[in-house]
Amino acid sequence: MELNGLQSGDRHSDGATQCLVSQESPYRTTTMAGHSRSNLYLACVAANIASFSIGNCFTWTSPTLPRLLEDNDILRITDDQSAWIGSLIAFGAIFGPLLAGALVNTVGRKWAITLSVVCITVSWVMLLFARTLWLMYTARVVAGMGGGIIYTVVPMYVAETAEDEIRGALGSMLAFFLCTGFLLAYLVGPYVSYTVLILASLVAPVTFLVVFPAFMPETPYFLLQNGKEVEAYKSLSWLRKGASAEDVKKELHTMKVSVEATLQESGTLSDLFSTTGNRKGLLLSCGLVAGQQLSGINVVLFYAESIFRMTGSDLSPSLSSTIVAVILILSAGIAAPLVKKFGMKWLLIISAIGMGVFQGLLGFYFYLLHINTDVSSLGWLPIFSLIGYITLYAIGFGPLPWAVMAEMFPTNVKAVGSALTASFCWVIGFLMTKFFVDVSVSLGQYISFWMFTFFCILMTFFTIFLLPDTRGMSFDEIQDILNNRRRGNS
Repeated sequence: MELNGLQSGDRHSDGATQCLVSQESPYRTTTMAGHSRSNLYLACVAANIASFSIGNCFTWTSPTLPRLLEDNDILRITDDQSAWIGSLIAFGAIFGPLLAGALVNTVGRKWAITLSVVCITVSWVMLLFARTLWLMYTARVVAGMGGGIIYTVVPMYVAETAEDEIRGALGSMLAFFLCTGFLLAYLVGPYVSYTVLILASLVAPVTFLVVFPAFMPETPYFLLQNGKEVEAYKSLSWLRKGASAEDVKKELHTMKVSVEATLQESGTLSDLFSTTGNRKGLLLSCGLVAGQQLSGINVVLFYAESIFRMTGSDLSPSLSSTIVAVILILSAGIAAPLVKKFGMKWLLIISAIGMGVFQGLLGFYFYLLHINTDVSSLGWLPIFSLIGYITLYAIGFGPLPWAVMAEMFPTNVKAVGSALTASFCWVIGFLMTKFFVDVSVSLGQYISFWMFTFFCILMTFFTIFLLPDTRGMSFDEIQDILNNRRRGNS
């Protein structure tokens, strides 16, 4: 099958110095009159069942560890062992992206995500039969590796299947499904046994393994990268359900031009630092995921119960955690339409400013406690600050750093760039999870929260002055901006 306009000779010969797609490029997804996005939404939802699955892995410890710390018929553990069980999933996630970097360009985006869910499924089976500490440790590391792959590849899959104008909005789905996965352990865990919770947790990954590999397509970018033009055409036609053959060919032509240009270079780690655009993309991606972790999200979630109790509330620990998860879900649910309306850059700016304000208020409350001030009249402040912080996190710095990452790298270095970014994120996450308590005891909790405020302020300026507004842009246009290239008139 030959697709009109897909011959390699159609490329500009001097693509390194001018835009590969002219300003009058026919590739504008809004020109596809009469097509439906139902298949595109279906593919993105199916891929994000993986995000739901890893979200549930993260919060499994919330209802489970207190039981294991007491007398039980599964495994009795100590406080230190409990900390390791909780943090080893983040440790495993450091290595997942490195594995993903090797997989996405060999087996593809689709099968890399599938392998990640296989890891999660295996980890649940191991936990189901775990009667030794080391088997439990291993299961958590395996789950973390799956999670590291998910954080790397799911944004890539969504970005490479989505239309330009809704790519950012669909990229925010990861956080919504992740938070929904949090909620399963919070809602079910306190009321069922160890075994039943694991069986309930297996429903999502098993559903994914039945649906996604069999019915969802590989991304057109990966198929073109491997010379499979017929399969790429079929994939894009399915994703752009109802679009005319001519519109599909035009969009596929632009994809092929982009892929051919970027694949002229290899995709090694050294290539990631070889061009201005790649270095700038890595800086932006790593900077945003660092801001995500340094804003203090893991600390706030870890101390949510304590903050609620400081208000004098009689809310149970499980209900406190559920409230936090529901707020995350509701906020993440409105992220997609907000991104579509305002773009990722402005939503990240609003998120950073808001998080800084609310973390500052939490720090102020802890400072008043530190100097033994009567805070009985300020019982509302921790809850207000907590809800405000989580809301602003969930609409901005929760989902969007991953959506930005998926846009920043050209095809030849996308795998290694995404892997390095995700691993960097999880290194910071592991250190924050494992060592925050020691730092907080040494410096005081109020200092810690004010440090989070400082990082939020830093990320505000970082986003304003360094992050481009990519709303509605194609991958080629984004690369032009990152490489300081001006568009040609041809």
